[in-house]
Amino acid sequence: MLYTVSFFYVLCVVALMIIYINNPFVYSNIKKCNRHMNSMNAYNFSGGEGNLCGRFKNILPRFFKILSYKNLSPNKRFEESNGSSIYYNGVDNFKHCLYKHNGKQQVTKNDEKGKAYKNKSKLLFINSSISPHFNLQKKWNKQEGLNYLFNRKLMYSQGNYANNVYPKIFNSEKKNYSIHSVGDTVSGSNTFSNEDKNYENNNGNNLDAYFDKINKYIDVDMYKNKYGDEIYNEIINLYVKRNVPKNYEQKYFLKNVKKSVIFDMDKYNDEEFEKKIEEEFTNNGVLINTINKKYYSKKNIKRMLTILNYLPLLKIINSPMDLKNLKNKYLPLLSHELKIFHFFLVNITGGHFSAGLSLLELQLSLLYIFNPPLDEIVYDIGHQTYIHKILTGRKLLFLSLRQKNGISGFLNIFESTYDKFGAGHSSTALSAIQGIYEANWQVLQSNKKDTLKSENNYDRDCTPNKFHISIIGDGGLTGGMALEALNYISFLNSKVLIIYNDNRQVSLPTNGISISGNRPIGAISDHLYDFVKKNGSENLSEASQSSNENNINKSGKNQNIFTNINYDYIGPIDGNNVEELIKIFEDIKNKGLQKSTVLHILTNKSSDFINSKSPINIMHSIKKNEIFKFNLEELDNCHEENCNNINEESKKENSEKSNTTINDDEIFSNETYINIYTKEMLKYLEKNNNIIFISPAMLGGSGLLDISKRYPKNVYDVGIAEQHAVTFSAAMSMNKNLNIHLHIYSTFMQRAYDQIIHDLNLQKLPLNIIINRSGLVGEDGATHQGIYDLSYLGVLNNSTVISPSNAISLKKALKYCSIDRKEGSLYIRLPKVNTLSESYMKNYLNMDIMKDMEEIEKMEDPEYARNNYFGKSQIIQMSNPDKKQKEGKKLVCIFNMGSMLYNIVNAIKEIEKDPVFSEKFSFSIVDMIFLNPMDTNIIDYVINKNKHDYLITYEDNTLGGFYTHFNNYLIEKNYISKHNLSVKNIYLPNYPIEHATYKEQQEFAKVDQQNLIHRIKNYLTTNFE
Repeated sequence: MLYTVSFFYVLCVVALMIIYINNPFVYSNIKKCNRHMNSMNAYNFSGGEGNLCGRFKNILPRFFKILSYKNLSPNKRFEESNGSSIYYNGVDNFKHCLYKHNGKQQVTKNDEKGKAYKNKSKLLFINSSISPHFNLQKKWNKQEGLNYLFNRKLMYSQGNYANNVYPKIFNSEKKNYSIHSVGDTVSGSNTFSNEDKNYENNNGNNLDAYFDKINKYIDVDMYKNKYGDEIYNEIINLYVKRNVPKNYEQKYFLKNVKKSVIFDMDKYNDEEFEKKIEEEFTNNGVLINTINKKYYSKKNIKRMLTILNYLPLLKIINSPMDLKNLKNKYLPLLSHELKIFHFFLVNITGGHFSAGLSLLELQLSLLYIFNPPLDEIVYDIGHQTYIHKILTGRKLLFLSLRQKNGISGFLNIFESTYDKFGAGHSSTALSAIQGIYEANWQVLQSNKKDTLKSENNYDRDCTPNKFHISIIGDGGLTGGMALEALNYISFLNSKVLIIYNDNRQVSLPTNGISISGNRPIGAISDHLYDFVKKNGSENLSEASQSSNENNINKSGKNQNIFTNINYDYIGPIDGNNVEELIKIFEDIKNKGLQKSTVLHILTNKSSDFINSKSPINIMHSIKKNEIFKFNLEELDNCHEENCNNINEESKKENSEKSNTTINDDEIFSNETYINIYTKEMLKYLEKNNNIIFISPAMLGGSGLLDISKRYPKNVYDVGIAEQHAVTFSAAMSMNKNLNIHLHIYSTFMQRAYDQIIHDLNLQKLPLNIIINRSGLVGEDGATHQGIYDLSYLGVLNNSTVISPSNAISLKKALKYCSIDRKEGSLYIRLPKVNTLSESYMKNYLNMDIMKDMEEIEKMEDPEYARNNYFGKSQIIQMSNPDKKQKEGKKLVCIFNMGSMLYNIVNAIKEIEKDPVFSEKFSFSIVDMIFLNPMDTNIIDYVINKNKHDYLITYEDNTLGGFYTHFNNYLIEKNYISKHNLSVKNIYLPNYPIEHATYKEQQEFAKVDQQNLIHRIKNYLTTNFE
């Protein structure tokens, strides 16, 4: 009887479905669906391409097969079936349709993951949430009391390994499981361990695979020990199972958060939306006029929404006010979302990575408890503040991070009212926060019109409800400037809270082996390490309990460097535990500060993933797609055909923009200037190990890691202490038995200018200074540009300044470093870009590589080096003066200084192809190489002997650089009036060049090839006689 009823029920359903499918209106929609599936390369049930949706009626008989499985568990049915299986996970328009036929998987472009099962029977699973017309399976499962497989609550990522793993996982009794246990459940399944092999094949819109990988990298298991089972299970449900409750806002937030305009963007046209979103950014403290409109266009906002759909809490938090509505017990959930967001977005844009993870919970907690921008919060350096930016209104702009006219990779007072003090260099935060505090105190006293009663003013109060907070790392505290501020803050009792971030890695990539071993730099770091080691566990427990015992301002039993100079000391506490931080900050906020206070937090900059990926510099910064390859178009939800159109348009736009006959692959080699330096030094060390290397916290970026591994006693990392580094190195160079190389970034050398003049130049000491990252630096932006060094080094008469433009020129400079010089320092400028390729040097610079290498060998003789290399330029091409007499051509000579020589060479090649200019002008190019001493002989030759009419200078420096010395020499010799010369100077502008790619910065400064062509043509045309 039961079987008869069941058969009749099924027959009725089939009849209704046939009627439904044959309805003309429904069939027209099916045809639309077919077109959609065709655009995604979907497959039909017979193995042919297309017409998937239109053939549902042909697959209906397969429903009868389900009844033969009714006594089996979902697991058993899944494993024993063999034939054709179809799976849907309830996404609109069947985007994630997976078809398996005869043991071979055929998929849409949206999903190429999974593993085919060998099934004998044909089985169809359809989620009834897609359509109410297909609820037969749901009805049957309800009768059997089974959980049907495609309930969203039970879904794992189809884009990763769900179809292989979840049957065993979801039917186990285990309530708490980790990403790792899921990945290891089925032997040979597509787990995280082998995910890397087929990971890049995820070409569709499903981002699950990427987020699954990030969950693995973060290591979800740690939350169980840190926050307990409840939070751990919430994280599993929200971010592993991706089971978000319908009314999750009511569950996690104290009250409803005001929704962003982005959730209603389809209501507005582009112009209306732009105005609405700009208003929202402004209300959240963002100075939106500094950001290019394209970054908050509908297209880019939709991309961000695609990402934020995986992060339900962060999705609706747009400001610190929204953040404060989150229930504090769920802050660990938000911290996990921020980690995912940080991984995903920084991988797309590139940027500083591990430092931000180290301070993630701290930045979240500060914004949750305190009230910026009323409360003043200043971070040292600023490269670790991405979380601060995300939570202060800039979340939707993060695809523009470090991009041209996008948000900066550092704090920027012109970007947001929450960025209280711009930074980029280390050890400035303590001085800045004291300055802000004292200014506020002065204004307060002025308003009170009160007179000071105490002579020492030690008990001065600032605004009682206003907090002044500074965050500095263990690396930053190695800088002398920070120690000066630490001294003066205590002396005046400026009531500021100094948060000392102790991650035992230093804030910058100094984690290399040196003469001090492999440990953070400085006695203060050693002292605090010993302090934590002796008292750590006891102090950690005391610190976490102190808020309950009204004991927060007591220093504890043991003294340390902070208490010894009269600071209140709290800690150490776990800086990566948001619950502990919230307790401490609430207590500080409730009680206030009695005097200058240090909060000592212990954080972890690394993880198993980071250590495996980058054990040396702890992933201090990463390049685009360094963690995994990702194409932004995957966020666009476009069909493959449209994506291809976009690609073609992009390629066409790029080709029109470049419009050059020489591409980058022909111009550049795969080696950087630093790579060349390291290889050469290792060769020299094999012959003579008296070369000593010194760096202020930049071993990795200076190419000294390989050297430090082999010759640790030859390497000194002095920490973030540029002033000390210069004088320390200068004094060492007085020993004639040693050859000292000081490595320092151009931008950081500015900090030691007094020592360069007073301790080094005036004493004519023979120190070699390797200036890294000279010229334009790309995405690090204005705070890190190396465009000033020629200006301030050119005035040093006892110094030699060399600017190599290629690898051969660099090798010659390094050979000159190795010879016995009597006196005077030597500066070698190394750009951040790659060196020129050998083929380019031969074909475009007219260099004989073999002959140059032989000349380098001859430079072993100091006398030969001084006579044949020192102060000599290199002629790239030289016009014949006969052309001027016979052909009537005007002669033009371009004098280059620095790494952008290739731009001027390429530009002249293009100009020479223009018959209008080639008939009237003949061009010479000289690579000057030396600023001090400048090769005046070649200038005399070009003017006096070769009778050039036009002189052009070109350099990778701003005002006051090479061209100043060049012009001064022309004036001194009276060449301009005597020979009726016309002079043009091309240099970088004297205003900040913000973050962008290296090429974009050249274009912005109008010193790239295309701009040079235009500027030179325009100059010659307007000055032609």
